[in-house]
Amino acid sequence: MGSDFMYDKIGNLKPIEINTNVGYSTNKIEDDSDVYDITNLKEFITSNGFLHLCYIGGNKALSDVFSSMSAELSIVYEYRYIRTDSITIPYIEDNDTTLIIRSAYDTTALVDDTYCRDKVHFMNLVKDSTFGSQFAYLDDSNMLVNNITTITDNGIHPNFILKCRYPNYNKNLYPKLYKVSSQTELDTIIANNVTSDYFLMEYYFNDSKKHNNQITKIRSLNVLYPPTLQSITIGQYTDLTSQFIPTEPVYNTTSFELDIMYRNAYITETADLMQPKLLDTDQVQMADGSWKTALELEVGDLVKSITIPNIDNSNILYELGEYTLPIADFMTGVVYTPNTITHKKKVNKLTNYSTITFTDNTIWEDTENSFYLVERNNSVIFSSIGNMVAGDLVILIDSSNVSVVSTITKEVTSVITTSQIFSGWIITVADKHIFLTRTNDTTNSISFAAIEHNYEFCTGPGSCTTNSCIGKGTVCTGAGYCWSYPRYCL
Repeated sequence: MGSDFMYDKIGNLKPIEINTNVGYSTNKIEDDSDVYDITNLKEFITSNGFLHLCYIGGNKALSDVFSSMSAELSIVYEYRYIRTDSITIPYIEDNDTTLIIRSAYDTTALVDDTYCRDKVHFMNLVKDSTFGSQFAYLDDSNMLVNNITTITDNGIHPNFILKCRYPNYNKNLYPKLYKVSSQTELDTIIANNVTSDYFLMEYYFNDSKKHNNQITKIRSLNVLYPPTLQSITIGQYTDLTSQFIPTEPVYNTTSFELDIMYRNAYITETADLMQPKLLDTDQVQMADGSWKTALELEVGDLVKSITIPNIDNSNILYELGEYTLPIADFMTGVVYTPNTITHKKKVNKLTNYSTITFTDNTIWEDTENSFYLVERNNSVIFSSIGNMVAGDLVILIDSSNVSVVSTITKEVTSVITTSQIFSGWIITVADKHIFLTRTNDTTNSISFAAIEHNYEFCTGPGSCTTNSCIGKGTVCTGAGYCWSYPRYCL
């Protein structure tokens, strides 16, 4: 079970939700090696005489911890991988010497289907305790239940948050944040926003608990043992918001809602750094051939893109996009097309950041998990930067030729990865094209764009549909793969 806590104004930790389908943030303060402490779990396993540990879930980092622990204790370890969107778990025969640990969602489990699935049920469970929260919601009779008695002053920062009660909500819009100064304003927000699906609760802010000018959230990881309700702590980490705390946040004067541009400064969400990632000074080529910086781009702008007719080629072998085609055949018929920017958001995210050095001594920088189109052994494949090897040829589009799409390749000599803050913009576009950018303001310079693949949102060959690709910036191809767009050019 993962329990999330925020610091309130006076420094107390307040629980905001619990989950059994526990993710693992990459935007955390601690190193992976400092997250888990399984001392108590080892003692529990030994004292109860368990000889077999089975883990059901999708947390690879946690599985690695359990695997090492099992080897140390000389017990059998079994890993049953479950997708994060699964709602059922496989049957495993139970016995007195087998310990089954689950971090996957199970609709038949009381904790999962009551307190994890419906956040209001959890809020009601703890509301009368010293660590309970103020909140307002509609009950089963569609009647308003309002437990908010105090309006906390967070200064210029939000003091209320509108959250969805249930999973699978629109994460591009929710949660929403508000700055309330009076009971009248609070009543207006409740009347206009609280529904059977959305509830309002106080937003906790403590400026003294920030890290690197980012708000912190504590996630505690515990094993809950149902026979005795014993809770065994196995780890904890500090999650960060994906945007720096603003000095002048903007609110709608009528709805009192925080402008969406600043939302990620106050919530810890998984910022998708596989989408187009632009620094402030990166320049994007527009459909008419002109250029705009990332700061100047607006939703609705038409940018220059390309269409690759061979993306649905039947020779795709597996989800990461391997093709039995040399580059010349793969790029046959590629043409320039316009594309529309549909969303833009600021992100400041701690991530593994890689620098590729090429044989011509130029470099390329992007996040380690970004997948680029490369040629390896005379075949076009998608490779993450982290898995690139010396000799790979990264395929680039020459954006200096405005009428005919032409490519060059750059040969990789080395890849060096460090952990650092990526500070820039995530841009989403309407269609499955790339857009072309450059990283300097010399208009006569030759610039290039890469082709990036957003692989992780597809379910496998032939089973992917448009709806299974998450986010407006990803599109599912007919062959069962999702395509995304490039970072920026050299």
